Amino acid sequence: MTADEVLAGVVREEWGRLVALLVGRFRRLDLVEDALGDAVESATRRWAADGVPDNPSAWLHTAARRRVLDRLRAESTAARKEPLVVVAATRSPGGAVMADPGGLVEDDVLRLVLMCCHPALSPEVASALALRLVVGVSTADIARLFLVPEPTMAARITRGKKKIVAAGIPYGVPGAEELPGRLRTVAQTAYLAFTAGYAPGSGPDLLRADLAGEAVRLVRVTLALRPDERVLRALLALMLLQHSRRDARVGPDGALVLLPDQDRSRWHHDEVSEALALLDRVPPDVDPVTESYRLQAVIGAAHATAPTADDTRWDLVCEAYDALAVVNPSPAVRLASAVALAERDGPAAGLAALEGLDGELPASHRLPAVRGELLARLGDDTAAVASLTTAIRLCGNDVERAHLEARRAAVTVGPATG
Repeated sequence: MTADEVLAGVVREEWGRLVALLVGRFRRLDLVEDALGDAVESATRRWAADGVPDNPSAWLHTAARRRVLDRLRAESTAARKEPLVVVAATRSPGGAVMADPGGLVEDDVLRLVLMCCHPALSPEVASALALRLVVGVSTADIARLFLVPEPTMAARITRGKKKIVAAGIPYGVPGAEELPGRLRTVAQTAYLAFTAGYAPGSGPDLLRADLAGEAVRLVRVTLALRPDERVLRALLALMLLQHSRRDARVGPDGALVLLPDQDRSRWHHDEVSEALALLDRVPPDVDPVTESYRLQAVIGAAHATAPTADDTRWDLVCEAYDALAVVNPSPAVRLASAVALAERDGPAAGLAALEGLDGELPASHRLPAVRGELLARLGDDTAAVASLTTAIRLCGNDVERAHLEARRAAVTVGPATG
C-alpha cells in the first residue's frame, strides 16, 4: 500500500478514536480537530518522503498532541499567564469541554458520539458533528450528503462546536437516566444521514453509498460499545438490509434499477445474514423509535430473503406497513404502503390508497410517479402520462428524472379525440 492509502485507511478507521483521546485529555474541542487536521496534512508530506511509521495512528496522535500543546502555550503567553500544558478535567476555562463526572461510559469514542448528539443541538447539527468528529467525513462530503453548499455546512459545524464549548456540554453522559434517550438521538442522527445518502433530492447521483456507509459505521461504533441497546440493533439491521443492495441499484450505464429488476447475486448476502441475525434479537418493542426501525427491517428482510421478486411475501410486507402506520403515521409510510398494497391486491387497490396524499406530499415527485405507474398498469395511458409528467417536473435528481422520462416514453398514449 502507498503512504496515501495507509493514511486514508487510518483516518477512516481511527479518526473518531483519536479525536476522543485528545478531547479526553485536553477538553478543548476547539483545538483538537484543527490539530488533528494539521497532523494529517503533515503526514501526507512526511510519510511520502520518510516512509510510513510502524504505528501510523500513534504518529498522528503524537503530532496532533504536540500541536495542541503549542496552541495552549501560545494562548498562555498571549494572556501573560502561567504556561498551560494540560487543562485539568475539573476546570472549565474558555473553550473547554467539561468531563462526565459519573464514569457511566468508559469508552472515549462513545463519549464523543454522545456529546455530539446532546439534545441541546438540533438533529441536523448533531448529524454533521457526529459524521465529522466521530467518523472523519470531510466537510465537503457532509455538505454533499445534506444537499447544502460547503460554506453553509462549515458554518453549521462551527456553530455546533461553539455551542458545545459555550454551553459546557459534557464530554460524556450526565446521568444514567438520560442514556437511553441520548442513544435514541444517536440512532436518529445516523438514520437521517443514511436516508439522505439513499434519497438525494437533487444532483447527478442516484445514491451516495459511500456516505451512507459512514452512517452505518457510526451505528457500528456505538453498538459495539453498547451491544444490548435494542434501538441500535434494530437500526443496524435496517441499514444493513438496505445497504446490502447498493451495487445492484444502478446499472452499468448509471441508470436506476428498480428492486424487482435487480441482480440479486450482486447483493451483499453477508450483510443480509448479519442483519437477519440482529433482527432475530429485537422483539416487538413499546418504544416507537425502536419499533419503527424494527418494522422497517422486517420489510427489508421480506425482500432480502425472497429468491426472486415474484417470491416476495407481500402479505407480510403489507402487515408490517399496517403496523408501521400506527407507530409512525407519516405520509411517506402511507405512500410505501400503497405500493405494497398494489403488489398484493392489484393497482386499483394501490390507487385507492393514494387518495388524500396530494395535500400532504405536494412537492414529492414519488407520489405522482407511483400514481403514473399504477395508472399505466390499469391501461389508463393518458392519465399515466400526465401523472408521470408531473413527477418529472418535480424530480430534482438527474438519474431518477431520466428513469421517469424513459417510463413515460414507454407508455402508449391513445389517439387524441375531439
